Amino acid sequence: MLLWKACRVISLSRTPQLEQLKLNSDYKTMPITVDHPKERTAISALVPVKSFLHRIFPSGSYSESAEQYVSERHFKPRKDSDAFAVVFPADWEAMDRNADRNWRMQFQGWAFFHPVMNFFDSFEDKQRVLQYFLETVKDWWSNYGSDPDDVTTSRMPKSYAWYDMSVGFRALVCAFFLNRIRHFELALNVEDEKLLHDVALKHVRNLSNPATFSLNNHGLFQIHGLMALIQCLTLDTEKYARIHAYALQRMEELVVSQFDEHGVHLEHSPHYHFYAADVFESIEATAWYSDCEVITSRIIKANEMKKWIVDPLRRPVCVGDSILTEQSSVKFPGPETGLNDEQPLKYITSNFHSSGYAVLRSNWNIPASKASMVFVMGMYHSSAHKHRDCLSFEWFDRGEKVICDSGKYGYKSDKFRNYFLSSRAHNSIEIEGFDIIKLKPYGSAINNITSLANGIYKISCDLNFPAIKHFRDLYIKPGHWIVAADAVTFAKARKFTQWFHANSTYDLVRQTENSLFLKTPKGGSLFIDCLADDAKPTLHRGDEESMQGYLCEKDYQFESSLAIGFQFFDKAKNIVTTLSLGEKERKEALRFASNGFDAEALEPSASIESSSGNILPNIKSCAIEPGASLKLEAGERTYSTSINGINFNFFASVKKSEKLLVLLPGATNREKGHLDFQRYSWSRDFDFNVIAFSDPTMRPDNDISIAWFQNTTNAYGIDALGVLIKKLAHDSGIKEENILFFGSSGGGFTGLKLANSFPLSPVIAINPQIYLYNYSKPHFEKMVAHCYPGLSIQEVMRNYKDRLVVKLDSNIRKAPSFIFQNIHDDKHLNLHTRHMLRHMPENDYTEFEISSPLSSDKMLQVIYFADKESGHTPPGKDDTMAMIRSVLKTIQF
Repeated sequence: MLLWKACRVISLSRTPQLEQLKLNSDYKTMPITVDHPKERTAISALVPVKSFLHRIFPSGSYSESAEQYVSERHFKPRKDSDAFAVVFPADWEAMDRNADRNWRMQFQGWAFFHPVMNFFDSFEDKQRVLQYFLETVKDWWSNYGSDPDDVTTSRMPKSYAWYDMSVGFRALVCAFFLNRIRHFELALNVEDEKLLHDVALKHVRNLSNPATFSLNNHGLFQIHGLMALIQCLTLDTEKYARIHAYALQRMEELVVSQFDEHGVHLEHSPHYHFYAADVFESIEATAWYSDCEVITSRIIKANEMKKWIVDPLRRPVCVGDSILTEQSSVKFPGPETGLNDEQPLKYITSNFHSSGYAVLRSNWNIPASKASMVFVMGMYHSSAHKHRDCLSFEWFDRGEKVICDSGKYGYKSDKFRNYFLSSRAHNSIEIEGFDIIKLKPYGSAINNITSLANGIYKISCDLNFPAIKHFRDLYIKPGHWIVAADAVTFAKARKFTQWFHANSTYDLVRQTENSLFLKTPKGGSLFIDCLADDAKPTLHRGDEESMQGYLCEKDYQFESSLAIGFQFFDKAKNIVTTLSLGEKERKEALRFASNGFDAEALEPSASIESSSGNILPNIKSCAIEPGASLKLEAGERTYSTSINGINFNFFASVKKSEKLLVLLPGATNREKGHLDFQRYSWSRDFDFNVIAFSDPTMRPDNDISIAWFQNTTNAYGIDALGVLIKKLAHDSGIKEENILFFGSSGGGFTGLKLANSFPLSPVIAINPQIYLYNYSKPHFEKMVAHCYPGLSIQEVMRNYKDRLVVKLDSNIRKAPSFIFQNIHDDKHLNLHTRHMLRHMPENDYTEFEISSPLSSDKMLQVIYFADKESGHTPPGKDDTMAMIRSVLKTIQF
């Protein structure tokens, strides 16, 4: 301290030597025209501490006393870190901490001064703190002072000396001390005075070089650091005006890039929304940007947005790099805020889908113990803080989280960081070989939020890429259940898993195949039912070998939780899973899913059964819960059940037989209703089991008469029908080679589409459609409008052509298929049957006249008959039965 007493006390703002120092002649900036240079804040005015963005350990949050931080010089960048003593010469590169990128960045950014800055203004021995700062500057400058002024780095550099965030941090620390030296008129010798000026100017040159600028939250520190330095340095008016205009321009770019027109932060993390909003408020407090209306208005909107991105307990949703820290400053609209609380709605929905978030939540006046909230993530604007969490969701209900996103973890490069970034750590679908981060950002994947009947809401979102398509609909009855309907389509078959991560308080009580029952110590229940019969369930809790089953709600403090996955391997698949908060809720969710997501069907008046409880006269109706056994009762019944989220109704005549005839419907007479079990009465003419299906696409809320089991974009009926028939056969002990498919017209198309899925099963089709787009144009267009809403004919044919065309695979098929084609049905003869044959190898088919004996030596047998009067109309029962019996005899069925 004797040295400092001997030194002159110099105010930098009054130093003649500094007045003469100018920026280096080789200094360059972007060309900016300045008409009216802005006056600077008084150079010795005390700038608020918060305006230097010292985010680490705000006042009162560190255990050491101010004296200890000065005398022992501790560096503790995070609460999870051990205190590190800063000594000189320092190992600025800290390669022994190579995996902890955040530690290295903060060290190079001199963040060890952040807690010191909190108490500096009231600390008695300011000169001793200044000495600590000067030692730091000298040691750092000896290592990096001769570096070029335009150094740029990657996001994971070898050295953090000129990393964008490090430079911004250092610039703000320098500006803080320059401001305090002037304001408190601290003692400084000429040599140190020049050193500080040289260091400050070097940072000004780096930060005002467009090549070093980062258009992300790091850029906030860069540009505000630049602005702070030029406020504290004595620069001539021209240079100050030029750099100030550059900083102002960049800050406007930053606020627009950080917050969209809704005020939503665009870096994929609710936690960083708060961080960025607080940073901008601290920036605005300087009044250096007071003329920027864009900054002011976006900050207002960002603050208004905060209430949407926290759960009812005011904790940020944990998507992206977010941690679960209560935001006490968030005020929900209500009397205490002076905001209108008279909204009559019990549940409210967000209106900022274009940003990439969708929110359904209880109204603001509902207590957290009774509140519900579903938050859907569909944002990808850049890689900043982005996890592979597209189409993931969080669910808060009845006072706690039910389904949780994984959280942030931290920036230490290790296997846990890799896990929390991965798609398997989120409530979406993990697709083998697919990494969304490697694709071009899509912006928002959220389509809409729709209010349906009976208190049900629907959130739709999708990822639609050439080789990977994932469409997700979440049907939500707040306080009761969620039904997740996923449809995936790939260019080639892939392994994929639908994941759900339960709150860590849930434990598994019971599992039966794809149905699970979870419970909390407080009695909370969660039922999870995957309705895809071919799903392979997998469960993990804190499984480090498989790296699955963890949640992290605070930096580096992760805990075990139950992760439930349903695995598949396919080229296309529809997966429906219900998540319910009780037994009663579960039954309702399963019924909703089994009714094809028809909200109206939850009302008693919307029941598919007649007033007598039967669909067909004198035939009993039975409902089978999804996932239950499909071993049918003897005799005649109609049944309803759900597979892959599609409700199926069918008639079954069960006999003492090991064989099964499946009857498939064509066009339906809608005057008789939407259920049509065509030819079901013929079951009495056969000695074996007969099942007649109704097309699930036909529903009370539409009037289409033919739809070929297309159902919906997200739930393809023919795929689900195949799964249902396989389960029916398996549960009844019927082998695939003992299943025979029959249908005419549209039913023939459906039978032939199932052929590749049942290679051992013969198929009979009469006058079938082969190419749906070659059928009657009005009927085809009506089907497309209903089953593929929002898509043009061209888009459907391009993206879903495989659903519209029959293509028999001779490498798969073992049993023969038989097409009976009327030669007087000109359109089907030429535009369907013969058109298909022209594209098939001759070795794959044989053509006959109906009077000729049939054979089964080829994959496809085409039998021509002549019925001039009927044309496309199916033959009568006697003629049709004769065709069926001729096939039965040929294949010895």
